[in-house]
Amino acid sequence: MNAKNMKKMPRKRSHLMTAAKAVMLVLSLVFSCAMPVLAGSGLLYNRESYGDDMAKTGIFMIFSAIFMTAGAVLCLFRKNLPNMLSAVLSVGGLILCLAMLKILTDHADASGWTDKYTLSPVSGMYTARILPCIIPVVMAAVIAAVQLCSYDLREQRRAKKARKLAEENAPSPPIV
Repeated sequence: MNAKNMKKMPRKRSHLMTAAKAVMLVLSLVFSCAMPVLAGSGLLYNRESYGDDMAKTGIFMIFSAIFMTAGAVLCLFRKNLPNMLSAVLSVGGLILCLAMLKILTDHADASGWTDKYTLSPVSGMYTARILPCIIPVVMAAVIAAVQLCSYDLREQRRAKKARKLAEENAPSPPIV
């Protein structure tokens, strides 16, 4: 198959990959976006009583949510660069989120924060709400890796490289 035929062939899309992307996007909007943003905005809203350190933690929590959500959105594309950025942003956002969660739960435990109805520690509530963001991040990283290593994209890269090589080695047009 030559490069011209490769370009004309429609790319077959896997229904399983489409379903995985849809599930990942919904989970990402709920866990990776909403939960850290709500926790971070709560810390920002109550900055007078929590202090500036917790306000900074809230800001970083919001940034981590933006990174994880951007990573999830970028893995929807089938190109190389968005998939590489997706993996980096998703994992980087998760690391930042988990670091901020650790700071937040340590502060909550040290300060003795409890739920006013059940009197259970608030750190358990934060952990239970924010820790599931691991699931969509792992899904985004796996989807990005599969798309980067898929047979179709490898063949496309080979065809593009062959096309470029053919253009470079093509005879020059006559001057006269």
